[in-house]
Amino acid sequence: MEWKKYLASNTLKLILLGALAAVVGLAIAGGGIAYADKASFCSSCHSMQHVAATWQVSNHRQFTCGDCHLPQENIVNKMMVKGQTGMHDTYHEFLRDYSDTIPISAKGKSIVNGNCLRCHAYTVGNTFMSTGGQDCLKCHRGMIHNQIVIKEGVPVE
Repeated sequence: MEWKKYLASNTLKLILLGALAAVVGLAIAGGGIAYADKASFCSSCHSMQHVAATWQVSNHRQFTCGDCHLPQENIVNKMMVKGQTGMHDTYHEFLRDYSDTIPISAKGKSIVNGNCLRCHAYTVGNTFMSTGGQDCLKCHRGMIHNQIVIKEGVPVE
């Protein structure tokens, strides 16, 4: 057969071509994942524009949406949650049935609390918060997204 002869004489070239395709594919996937973590992606939906505007004027604006709202333990868990919440948000964006104040789910609250404590572990180390099971959002709910009211694109304090 002709193709067996072709494979035998071009094996190294085909392996290198496959490796190059894998590297390009991983780079594209990594770029897509990084872009999907940013506020520019998240705020592209109408219902998230106010959320992104309040975040932009907060003292946490240097972090991406995914830094706070996605688990950071490992990439597999992060991508699973990103897929689930992405489908949920797209569904409700399509139906236009989000309320003015988007509620956070119990799972989302757990993820956000874990990320608060991950970044602020030293700060809460000598407080009652260090015992675990505490709710950062109970006292700091409006710290990022409801801290400043946005009217007509201008922050109002």
